[in-house]
Amino acid sequence: MKKLFTLLALSVVLVPFSNAQTEFPPISISQGTYLGETGPLRDAPIIEEVTDIKNVRIIEQNFRVQGRASLDGSPNGFDPAVQTEPTFREPLNLLQNFVGATINEGQAIPPDPSGAVGPNHYVHAVNVVVKIFDKTGTLLAGPTSLGAFLGGGPSNGDPIVMYDQMADRYFVSQFRISTDALIIGVSTTPDPTGTYHLYNFPLDSFPDYPHYSVWPDAYFLTANKSGQATYALERDVMLVGGANPEIVGFNLPGVIANPATVFSPEPANLLGTTFPANVPGYIVYLQDDACGGVSEDHLKIWEINLDFGGASTISAPDIIPTQDFDSFFRPFGSGDFVQPNTSQRIDGISGVVSYMVNYRSFPTHNSMLVNFNSDLGAFTSGVRWIELRNTGVGSWSIFQEGTWTIPDGVSRFMGSMAMDEDGNIGLAYNVVGPNLNPGIRYTGRLDGDPLGMMTFPESSIIEGGGVQTNTNRFGDYAQVTFDPDGRTFWSTAEYFATNNSWRTRIAAFRLTSDFSNDVGAYNFVSPGLVGPYTSAETVEVSLYNYGNSAQSNFDVELSLDGSVVATETYTGTLAPNSSDTFTFAQTVDLSGAGQTYVLEARTDLSGDELPSNDSVSQEFEGDVLSTNDFGFDERGLLVYPVGDKVYEIFFSTSQDFDDISYTVYDVLGREVTTGDLLKQTNGYKTQVNLSQAANGVYLISLTNGTYKASKKILVK
Repeated sequence: MKKLFTLLALSVVLVPFSNAQTEFPPISISQGTYLGETGPLRDAPIIEEVTDIKNVRIIEQNFRVQGRASLDGSPNGFDPAVQTEPTFREPLNLLQNFVGATINEGQAIPPDPSGAVGPNHYVHAVNVVVKIFDKTGTLLAGPTSLGAFLGGGPSNGDPIVMYDQMADRYFVSQFRISTDALIIGVSTTPDPTGTYHLYNFPLDSFPDYPHYSVWPDAYFLTANKSGQATYALERDVMLVGGANPEIVGFNLPGVIANPATVFSPEPANLLGTTFPANVPGYIVYLQDDACGGVSEDHLKIWEINLDFGGASTISAPDIIPTQDFDSFFRPFGSGDFVQPNTSQRIDGISGVVSYMVNYRSFPTHNSMLVNFNSDLGAFTSGVRWIELRNTGVGSWSIFQEGTWTIPDGVSRFMGSMAMDEDGNIGLAYNVVGPNLNPGIRYTGRLDGDPLGMMTFPESSIIEGGGVQTNTNRFGDYAQVTFDPDGRTFWSTAEYFATNNSWRTRIAAFRLTSDFSNDVGAYNFVSPGLVGPYTSAETVEVSLYNYGNSAQSNFDVELSLDGSVVATETYTGTLAPNSSDTFTFAQTVDLSGAGQTYVLEARTDLSGDELPSNDSVSQEFEGDVLSTNDFGFDERGLLVYPVGDKVYEIFFSTSQDFDDISYTVYDVLGREVTTGDLLKQTNGYKTQVNLSQAANGVYLISLTNGTYKASKKILVK
C-alpha cells in the first residue's frame, strides 16, 4: 500500500557555528513513503545485454563544484606518511575471484560498483543493474535493471548495496533524478533473491554520490547536494515494512567543503554486531589545507545523537590533526592519472574520503578506518590510511597513519578498507600507470605489526587488459565489505577487460589462512613429456605445502591408468608455503608403442583440509614424436621463466589452430589473468607477468575454443 510523502516543516533558527556551541538541532525532519513490497528479485526480468558499447550512456556528474582550477596547498606532492619500510610477510592468496558485471550488462559509464556479502550470498550492483551470486560466484539472480528491481521506475544510477548483519537483511539503493529522491529496498527475509520493502525519500535537492552506512539506531546517509547533506533514516521502521519512516537532515557545523570536487563526508559503518551503549553516529570528512579557510590538514568528526520523534542533535566537530597531505590532483573533469598508449587520463575522484569508513568495537577500544588519495608528486597517488581509536563513546585520536605506495611510478587510488574481528586490516584499491593498465590490487597488515605499515606484499586481484580512451570517468567508487564470519574481506572495483570495456571484479581474501594442514602434488618432474619410455620408468613428483603448519611423514600415492601401484611415505619436512620433490621407489612400465598412459600422484595427509588440490595427473604417449608432430595436447606446451615471475608460454605445433588464448588459474580454480598467444612459424608464443601473484602452484590452460591443453607451474 502506498503512502503519501509528508514533509514536517521545522521552524528552527540556527545559531551560527562557533566553538562555544557544541550541539545543533536538525535542519529538517520529514518522512519517507512506503511503496509496498516488491516481487521476488529472482523472478524479475533479465536485461538484454548490448553488443555495441560505443554508445552506452554516461551517468552525468552532478558534483556542483565551485571551481575547476587546481588547488594549491601543502605538501604539494610530498607526503611525510609514505611507507618506506618493505613488507615482510608472505603474499596473500584470494579465496574467491570472479567477474561481477560487464559494460554489456550495465550499459553505462562509469559502473559505480557496490556489493555486500551475507552468510550465503553476495549482492552486487553497478550502473544500472543488480546481480546476486552465491559465495562461490554462481549467479542466482539477475542481471536485472535497478529500475525494474526498485519499483519499476527508471534506472538512474549510483547504486549502493549493504548487508545489515544485526538484522540479517540486505539494503539496495539508487537515486531518482526526476524527483530528487532516493529509492531504497530492504529485503523482507535473509534471502536477497526474494522480496523487498520499498521506500521513496524525496529530498530538497538532488542527492548525488549518496553513501550509506549501517548503524545500530539508523541507516546514515551522506550526499553531494546543496542544503543539508547528512541524514539519518529510521532503520527499525524500514526493516519491518512500516509506514512513514522518519528521515532527519543535518548540516555539518564548521565544515569547509572542497570547492573543486564532490562533497564526500562519510558515515561510520558498523562491522560485526557489538557496540558501546548509547554510541552516537559518526560522520567523517577530510579538511585539506589547499582549500581556503583550512590552515592545516586534519579530519573532522561529528557525533549525531538520534531520537526519532524527539530531539536529535549533531555535535560541533572534533578536530583530528593528521600528517600533511595533498588530496587534490588535476582540475575537475580533466582526469587525474596517465594510462598507457593514450592521452586520456582517468579520474581518481580526488579530494574525497573513500567509501567506506568502517568501525569495529573491541573489548578495550573501538577502531575506525579512513582512507583517501594522497598526492606523491608527478600526478601519482598513494592511499593515505588512518586508524582512529577511542574508548566507549569518548573522543577519537589517531592510533596509526600511513600512506601505502611502492616507488614504481604507479598510482594507487580509490581504496576501500576494513578490519577483521582480530584487528587485522585489509585494503583493496585500483592501480594505473604510464605502463600499467587500470587494475585492482590489495594488501594488508596484522594487528601488532609495526604501526603505519602495510606488511603483506601487494598482490593482484586482476590485471587490466585495456584502457579507457573515450572519457575520463572511472569508478566512481569501490567497496570493501565484511563477511559475517568476522574474518573474510570482500572487495569489488572496476577494471578494463579490453579498451573501453569495463568489468567489475568480486574478490574475497583473509589475512590469516583457513588451513593448517594442506599439502598436494602438482607436477611430474619425471618421466618427461617426450618418449620413448622404458618398462621401468622412475616417477618423481613435486609436492607443495599450502597450509600454515610444517608437514612430514605423510603418504604419497601413485596410480597408473586408474589403478594404485604404490603408496610410499614422504619422510622429509615440508615447511609452509614451500615445495619439495618425491621420488617413488616403484617404477612404472610405459613402453607400449602407440599406447597412452595416465599417471596420477596424490598426497594422503591425515586431516588434510582441502583435498581438491591433493593430486596431479598427466598423460604419457608411448611413442617417439618430433616437435612438429605435436597436436593440441600438453606435450607441446612449454612454460619456462625468462625473468622474475615472468614466464614464456610456447605451444609447439605445425598445425594452424586459429586463435589460441591462455588463462592462468590458482589451485582453487580462480582466474588470475588471461590473454592471447601470438602465431609463430613453429607454433604459438607469448609472455605472462605473474609478479603480482603470490608464490605457489598455478595452472596455465590453453584453448582455441574447441581443444584444450594445460600445465601446472610453480611460481616463486
